[in-house]
Amino acid sequence: MIKELIISVIIVFGIVVGDILLGNFIDEKLDHTMGLLDEVRTLIEDKNYEESGKKIDGVESYWNESEEFLSYYIEHDELEKVKTELTSLKTYVQIEDDESLEKVNKMSYIIEHIKEKDKLNLKNVF
Repeated sequence: MIKELIISVIIVFGIVVGDILLGNFIDEKLDHTMGLLDEVRTLIEDKNYEESGKKIDGVESYWNESEEFLSYYIEHDELEKVKTELTSLKTYVQIEDDESLEKVNKMSYIIEHIKEKDKLNLKNVF
């Protein structure tokens, strides 16, 4: 009986530690994307559409690399929303539309939503 209890505790402990480490890695990827979006936001506010277009290309390449890993752990629907907003943002910046700032904010909101949704807390467990 004691042996099974010890094994069960070790398994539960391993799952919790694994989830914490994985959650931190996912948060790191999402935080880096948010940092890149903040730089894009600043460039758009300064009406520097050429530089913001280059920065968006960097965001897109980083997101494509990260998406391969994140797709194992985050709902595909959520990742598709980010990809859609990224495509939209890229288009608005290319035509130098003022609504590109709104697209950056919407993409940031979606990423924040993903972070909150996937955190290990009592609200998400129960």
